Amino acid sequence: GEAVVLVGGEPIVYLGRGGRALQTRVGAGDARIEPSLSALVDRVRAGAIKRVALERVDGESAMTSPLGPALLALGFQEGPRRLTLSA
Repeated sequence: GEAVVLVGGEPIVYLGRGGRALQTRVGAGDARIEPSLSALVDRVRAGAIKRVALERVDGESAMTSPLGPALLALGFQEGPRRLTLSA
């Protein structure tokens, strides 16, 4: 799946086709990041996106990304070289 999460009409998070790369459009400290990631998780849980297997977040390994802890807290699982979430 491919998805864009908007907050106040502004794109905050972009999930690339295939669900392997996540790109954020604002700094890691931005208050809109967490709700945007949460909205993305809701889409997966609702079945709108079948599976996300993040290998890259903002161009670096998802496993060592500053957003890794937030993704794990939202239900992502640590797998070999990626963070996964399924519907």
